[in-house]
Amino acid sequence: MKRAAALALLLAAAVPARAQQQLAAADPIPAPPPPAAAVDLAEEEVLLFELTLDRATLSDSIQAYERNGVVLLPIGELTRLLDLNVDVLPRERRIVGRLGNGQRSLLVDLATGTARVDGRNFTVPAGAADVALTDIFLSVKFIEQILPLRIVTDHEALVVALTATEELPIQAKLARSGRMRELRPDIDVQEDLLWAGTKPGLWSLPGFDIALESSLEATSPRFRYRYDIRAGADLLYMGFQGYVGSDERGRPTASRFTFERRDRDRGLLGPLRASRFGFGDVYTPSLALGPRSVGGRGIAITSAPLEQTSVFDRVDLRGELPIGYDVELYINDVLRGGQQTPVQGRYEFLSVPLVRGVNVIRIVSYGPRGERSEETRVINVAGGALAKGETTVEVGAVEQDVPLVDLRGDDGLSLNPGVGALRVTANVAHGLTETLTVVGGMALYAPSATDGGDRKLGTLGLRTSLLGYAVQLDAAHDDEGGRAAGLGVAGTPLGVSTILRHVEYGGGFIDESLPTGGDGRELVRHSEATFDFSVGPTLGLTFPFSLRAQRDEFADGRVALIGGFRTSTTTKVMLLSAGVDFDRTTLPGGAPTIERWVGNFAASSYGLPWQLRGTVDYDLVPDLKVTSASITADRNISEKLALRFGVGHSFGGSSDTSFQASAILRLPFADLSFAGDYVTPRDEWRVGVQLAFGLVHDPFAGRYRMTRPGPGIGGNAALRAFIDRDGDDRFDPKIDEPVAGVALTGGGEEAVTGESGTTLVTGLGYASTARLEVNLDNIDNPYVASPPSTIEFTPRAGVVSEILYPLKPVGEVLARVRFRDGGGRLTGLSSVKVRAVREDGKVTEATTEFDGSVVFERLPTGRYTFELDTAQASRLGMTLTGKIAFAVPPDGGFVPDVLATVEFARAEKPAQ
Repeated sequence: MKRAAALALLLAAAVPARAQQQLAAADPIPAPPPPAAAVDLAEEEVLLFELTLDRATLSDSIQAYERNGVVLLPIGELTRLLDLNVDVLPRERRIVGRLGNGQRSLLVDLATGTARVDGRNFTVPAGAADVALTDIFLSVKFIEQILPLRIVTDHEALVVALTATEELPIQAKLARSGRMRELRPDIDVQEDLLWAGTKPGLWSLPGFDIALESSLEATSPRFRYRYDIRAGADLLYMGFQGYVGSDERGRPTASRFTFERRDRDRGLLGPLRASRFGFGDVYTPSLALGPRSVGGRGIAITSAPLEQTSVFDRVDLRGELPIGYDVELYINDVLRGGQQTPVQGRYEFLSVPLVRGVNVIRIVSYGPRGERSEETRVINVAGGALAKGETTVEVGAVEQDVPLVDLRGDDGLSLNPGVGALRVTANVAHGLTETLTVVGGMALYAPSATDGGDRKLGTLGLRTSLLGYAVQLDAAHDDEGGRAAGLGVAGTPLGVSTILRHVEYGGGFIDESLPTGGDGRELVRHSEATFDFSVGPTLGLTFPFSLRAQRDEFADGRVALIGGFRTSTTTKVMLLSAGVDFDRTTLPGGAPTIERWVGNFAASSYGLPWQLRGTVDYDLVPDLKVTSASITADRNISEKLALRFGVGHSFGGSSDTSFQASAILRLPFADLSFAGDYVTPRDEWRVGVQLAFGLVHDPFAGRYRMTRPGPGIGGNAALRAFIDRDGDDRFDPKIDEPVAGVALTGGGEEAVTGESGTTLVTGLGYASTARLEVNLDNIDNPYVASPPSTIEFTPRAGVVSEILYPLKPVGEVLARVRFRDGGGRLTGLSSVKVRAVREDGKVTEATTEFDGSVVFERLPTGRYTFELDTAQASRLGMTLTGKIAFAVPPDGGFVPDVLATVEFARAEKPAQ
C-alpha cells in the first residue's frame, strides 16, 4: 500500500546521507564566467570521502565524483590540504606548480591535453579530467602520475587513503608542530571564486619602488652613487609604468614610460578585438623574414592571444631588473641563459626559441640581499594556424631606439645605424580553413646595413599541417631587390620535439629576425634544427635535453656553424644545469678555420640552511681549461637578518680572485644592506650601502605607506573585512563592524587585518591574473558567512585594488524529522528532503541523516519557515502535522532545535 511503501522506502534508506547544502550568502562582487566547457557535475555522481594521509584525517568530507567507474578528486582542494606549491586555474584549464625541495616543475594543460612533470611529457588520458567552476577534478590514477602520492579508494568505507612517496610540505610542518591528529580542512570546494578585477581608471595615486646605492671604492671616482626609481599607476584609462635610472655619478641616463592596456579575452578596441595595445616606450612586432622586434617611442597593437605564438617564431622576454639583481632563464626546466646588467632597468632575453606544445618559462631572480623569486609564464606554441574565419593583427610604429623622454645626453646617444629612423611593421593572419592560414606582412625599416637606408618590405606566407607536422611557407621581397623564401617543418617524431627550417636569400636581403642577421651581413642561406627530449628517469633523475644547430652561409663566402646542448635536473636538495656551445667559422680565401667550444656548469641548493649557488665556465676547444668559477652562500639568521658570502676566481691572464660579504636587514618598511668587495692581486676594494623600499597609497588609511620593495612594479591589494549588518555589501562605519584577525596571503607574503579591519598586500606581480587567499581561522565570531576565500584579480603596476570582504551574520539550527510508528513512538526518518525558506523567498535545502536529524548551517539572519520538499512529499503522501517557523537573530548564532512530525496519507481501500 502507499503508506507501507513509503515507510519501506524511507527506512531502507536509513544510512548516512550525503547532504548537499547550499550556502545562502550573496556574492558582493559578481564572479567571472565559468571556464569554457565546464562540466555539469550531476548530483548522483557526488561522493563525499574521508581523506587521510598516513592514517591521519586531512578532511572528513572531500567532495569527489565517479564516472564510468573512475573516481575524480578536486586537485585544487587536495594540493591545498597538502600544502603543495600548485596553482589550479580552472578558467585557463591549467595546473602549474613546483614540487619538492628540488622544485620540480609540474604542468597540466587541458586545453592541449598535455602534461609535463620534471621534464617528462605525456598525454592527459581521456576521461581523466573535468573542469568545474572553481576547481579541476582529476582521476586517481592520473594524480598518482603527477604528484608524489599513492592513493587507495575504499568505496564501502568512503575513505581515500593517501601515502606519500616523498616527504610533503604538510608532513614537514606537522612534524615540527606535532599536530598530525589535529588536521582539519581549511577550504571548501563548494565556494566560488571572488572576482575582484577592475579596469584602469582615469587616474590613481602611483606606487613607487626606489633603490638608492652609495659606495666608496679604491678606483676613481672614489665616491659613487646611483638610483633606480620605478612607478606605476592608472592614467587616462591606461596602465602607466615609468622608470628613471642614473649612472654612478647620480646623473639620470635611462628612462622608460609606457601606457598599456591588456585583456586576455581580447576585448579591446571594439571590432579589432585587441589583446594588448600601448604607446610610449613600446616594441614593434617581428616578421617571419626581415625586421626584428625593436623598441622606441611609438605605438603598438596586437590582437594575437597573449600566451600563444607560432613554433617557428622566436620570442623576446623582458622584465624589471633592479640594481644588484641577476636573473636566470629556464625553458621547460632547462637553463638557457642569464643576465646581470640591466638594459634600461630591464632584463632582455631576445630571440628565444620554443618547442611545439606547451612551454613553461621560468625567470628566476636572485637579489643582492639573498632574495630568490620566480616568475612563471606558460606559452602555448602551435603551428601558427588559426581557426576558420579568425583574424589576428599585429601593428607597431616607433622612432627606433629613441626613448619617449631622452635623458642620455649627447655622450649617451647610440651611433648604431637606424637609430631615430621610423620603423613600422604590421602582420595579419587569417584562417581560410580549419587547416590553412594565410599570413601577410609589411614593414618600413632601416636594417643594420652599411648604407643605413630605409627599406620597404612585404611578406606572404601559409601555415598548415601535413601528416601531423606543422608546415610554414614564407616569402619576402623588398624595394632594394632583396628576396627570401623559407620552409619550416615541426613535429614530434619518436617523442622528440623537432623543428627544421631552411631559408634561401638573394639580392642583398638582410634578415634581422635571425640571431646572426642583425649585423648587416648579407646571407645566401640559413638552416637550423632544434631537438628537445627527455631521458629518464635514471636513478630517480630525469634529464630534459635541448639541442640547437644553425648554419649560415654569407655572400662573402664565410660559413658559420653555431650550436650546442643544455640539460638540467633536480635532486632532493640541488638544481643542476650543464651546457656546451660551439662556434665554427670557415673563412673565404683559404684562411684558417676559427673554432671554439665552451661549456658551463651551474648548481643551486634548496631546503638547506645555507642557499648555495655555484658556477664553473670552461673551454673545450681550442684548449681544455677552466676559465672562471664562483660560489655564493646566503643564510637567513632570522626573519630580519641575512648574511651573504661569495668568492670567485678568473683563470685568465690576470688570475683575479674576488671576495664578497654583505649583511642585510629586512625591515618592515625597507631592505637595508651593507656590502664589501675585494679583488686580489689588483688590490681593488669597494664598500657600499643600499636602501631599497616601496611607497604605496593605502586607500583605507588615506595615506602613503613605506613598504619593502615591490609595490611599484607589480599589483597590490587592500582588503577591508567587516560584519555587514545591513547586508548591502558596503562598509558603513555607523552600522558595520570591522573584523580583526583576517589573514590575506599573496605573493609569498601574509598580512592580517587589524582593529580597523583593513590590511595591505604589495608586490603581487604583473601577470594577467593574481590570486589571494583569505583565512578566517583566527577571527572571534564563528557565526558568519563569508565571500569565497579565493580572490582573483588583474594586477596593474603600482595600483592598489580595493577589495571589500563583507561577513554576514549567520545562524545554525538542528532540525529533527520524526513520525509516529504503530506503537505510538516517535522515530526519526532518514533521507527526507527538507527546506528552510526565508521570508524573502530564499531557499536552503538539505536531507536528513539516518536518525532523522539535519543541520542547517550558515543561514542568513531573518525569519524562516520549515517545509518538506514538495515533490517528495507529494509522491510519498507525506505532510507536516503543523506549521513550523524559526528565526535567526540579527547577531547570528545557534538557534533552538526545530522538531517536526510528519504523517502519511491513509491508503485507500482497493476496489473489489
